[in-house]
Amino acid sequence: MKEKQSVKELQPYVVNPIVCSVKLDANEGSKGLFKDLVKQLGEEFYLNVYPDDSYIDLKKAICNYVGCKTSNICVGNGSSELLDLCIKTFVDRDELILSLDPSFAMYCIYAKIFDTKYIGATSDDDFVINTDKVIDLIKEKDPKVTIICNPNNPTGSMIKKDDVIRIIKSTDNIVIVDEAYMEFGDESVVEEIENYKNLIVVKTLSKAFSMAGIRTGYLIACEELVNTVEKVRPSYNLNSISAFLATKALEEKDKMIAYVKGIKKEREKVYKSLLDMNIKVFPSGANFLFFHSNIKNLEDKLIREDVLIRKFGGKLDNHYRVTIGTVDENNEFIKAMKKFV
Repeated sequence: MKEKQSVKELQPYVVNPIVCSVKLDANEGSKGLFKDLVKQLGEEFYLNVYPDDSYIDLKKAICNYVGCKTSNICVGNGSSELLDLCIKTFVDRDELILSLDPSFAMYCIYAKIFDTKYIGATSDDDFVINTDKVIDLIKEKDPKVTIICNPNNPTGSMIKKDDVIRIIKSTDNIVIVDEAYMEFGDESVVEEIENYKNLIVVKTLSKAFSMAGIRTGYLIACEELVNTVEKVRPSYNLNSISAFLATKALEEKDKMIAYVKGIKKEREKVYKSLLDMNIKVFPSGANFLFFHSNIKNLEDKLIREDVLIRKFGGKLDNHYRVTIGTVDENNEFIKAMKKFV
């Protein structure tokens, strides 16, 4: 049996299997932030019963966190599933998806899987996102869906809220703002969902809440858009344990707020340390830093120091992304880097 042509040509998103003590390649959060929540599952948690498909408790917790109504929310198995659902819902075969270039690799992969077209608005020097260029491309190409990753992954570049709104206003078609890292950046447009009926905001508990292992994300939009996405959402798409733990974590958001404050402080420390090494490092609004280095085989050298970061190739050859970890992890990364500059 042959796969369809778009899948045959697809290069899969590959996760690095290498294990290091200092793991700074995947933008994961602190190991211990919500570790005590698992103990709350208890013996009364029945695994033989399907989840409550309304996910009402989780939606109420999200409402209290972001400030919206439960009817404005759709939950998913990670924000990646919600992006998948949005493309299934709003983009027909051969219609166009527009995003940033560079940006999160999965946007292009989803476009190929669903036989849609994909283009990226290239950044200016130093990966600064040119809002006017994005708007001009939207007006020229009329994409069915525009996806803006803000802060952008992998570069960490931020778009100011006013500029994101300019992008939303430039089209009547859907604009998805992927705010996976927004807790580290402070330019959210969540409160604009009722002002712009073409706006969808996608968020996750994987980053600021340090809960990547439970694969929980959520989508926020006007009620009409949410109801449309719900038509294609699979029943019971989020398991009971993930929904429970996500709800409890949102109810303890003060832990997350304190954690984010610490990450921002550490981000500045690592940024300055790289600058002191004459490394070309770019400003970031996320929990990672993106930098350029001509050090030969840098990734392999760091692995030998038991430190794992993310290496990029192609147009981003000699560019790297390092997650901001714990104080000790960051110090180990800095110590290792100093051996090779």
